[in-house]
Amino acid sequence: MIAGGGGFLGTATARLMASQGWKVVTLGLGAPQGAFVREGNVHHAEGLIQRQLFHAAMADHGKPDVIIHAAGGASVGRSWDDPRGDFNLSVGSTVEILDFIREEAPEARLVLVSSAAVYGNQGKDRLSESDPCEAMSPYGLHKHVCEELVTGEARMNGLDVSIVRLFSIFGEGLRKQLLWDIMRRVSADPETTLDLWGSGDETRDFVHVDDAAAILATLSARPGGKGTVRLFNGGSGTAISVRELASMLVKAAGYDTPLSFNGKARSGDPVNLVADATHLRGGLGFSPKVNLEAGLKRYADWFKTQQS
Repeated sequence: MIAGGGGFLGTATARLMASQGWKVVTLGLGAPQGAFVREGNVHHAEGLIQRQLFHAAMADHGKPDVIIHAAGGASVGRSWDDPRGDFNLSVGSTVEILDFIREEAPEARLVLVSSAAVYGNQGKDRLSESDPCEAMSPYGLHKHVCEELVTGEARMNGLDVSIVRLFSIFGEGLRKQLLWDIMRRVSADPETTLDLWGSGDETRDFVHVDDAAAILATLSARPGGKGTVRLFNGGSGTAISVRELASMLVKAAGYDTPLSFNGKARSGDPVNLVADATHLRGGLGFSPKVNLEAGLKRYADWFKTQQS
């Protein structure tokens, strides 16, 4: 079962796992779209992420072996505008899933999608899983609360838990955040200087959604054991400045738009957010398959198809 299976990451994960032979049941508001849904063993339960929805899905499709929790808040900015709503989306859905597992599917394993936002602004070039969580936004704080909830469930009731702190996920289908904003503005007016937030020297760690989905699928296929908690950074370990990233995307789209930066930092945006991916590589044998340049070209090409 994939909670939030109709979202950006959920859809990519459902597509991959269906191709691997899994029976996939997505849950949430909105079903995944694409030929793979019709051709693969993919089913959908529509509704809010509450235990009743999981009960209904189980009645139709049987008990889950694995639940991937990819639902919840998805925007730092929106979490500032509506912290209570973000709390309900992230923490509330996690409580509902844990209640369902405890009551109906105690043998199921849980893979929790968390965020690098839990780290906050630590001033380090690379962030490791052992670094403290000092979230700078309601979004990051709520993701950390979710981590603590599932960790407690593992300790008290023997749940098999894997947590992935994803960094900057991008790819075809992403209709928000920095890359979408750049493409939207540049395609509308390629001659005017593109003014962006920050200094341009901030660094990020971008991972294609296909690679992020592969991390979740790999963890789903490898039990950790009853009562264990496995924690991984979901990043490439490669830093890129926002300035260089924007320049690469504009070039990939075929434009020569000049860039400028306003020097202003937005609330909740750390200066550096780059993974130490040592544990991911060593523990799962994982390395990204989609390099950044190729991924940005794919994204730019996809964006253009959405405008026609």
